[in-house]
Amino acid sequence: MNRPLPTHSADSTRSRRPISPEALALRRLARDGVDLVSWPRSLPPGLGAHLAAWARGEPRYFDEIVSPRAYDLSPATEGIAEPARAWITADVAMLVARLAQVADARRVRVSFGVVRTDQCRKFHVDFVRYRLVTTYVGPGTEWLPESAVSREALQHPADCPCDANREIVRDAAAVRHAGVGEVILMKGALHPGSPGAVHRSPPIEASGRSRVVLIASTAEAP
Repeated sequence: MNRPLPTHSADSTRSRRPISPEALALRRLARDGVDLVSWPRSLPPGLGAHLAAWARGEPRYFDEIVSPRAYDLSPATEGIAEPARAWITADVAMLVARLAQVADARRVRVSFGVVRTDQCRKFHVDFVRYRLVTTYVGPGTEWLPESAVSREALQHPADCPCDANREIVRDAAAVRHAGVGEVILMKGALHPGSPGAVHRSPPIEASGRSRVVLIASTAEAP
């Protein structure tokens, strides 16, 4: 990646087209009965290679509650080679700001780093109002349309993840897989009037693969 990566600006999320995929997605999310939206993105060439190299160095996993108006994300991206570090730091900041804007949130929990384990093998709903996820390297988040979910099984899942998923997922062919760079924004169990989007982390531990993931969630006041 010898060429400079494109920079983020205040207008970086605006498209020259009349309505961008992100804007359309956010309009849909505002509707009743819509619990999850996503929009695809193309990441800069070479970014994945830089992040994969960084991941091999066992970097510290960043997990902090921040104020969207004033925070420092530089510790989260420490060790990533430039210009990839500047790009990813700006991208994370932009997405955190987007979540805070949509949720009208004063605090956001930001988790960023390398994942090598099966974090959440069972399909589930997050106990938050909103959660935003994007995967920069590796398999993306898996999620279900409402028509493919057994809410009854979800409320009382089996202990074994495999058994639980078989009962929760009405139609295995309906499972959606987010692509690299794709942004998922979903409502959680604390969102008024929403049962929350059903999703899970892709199982990767047995394969030895790694993911570089951003998870940003509303941090509810105690």
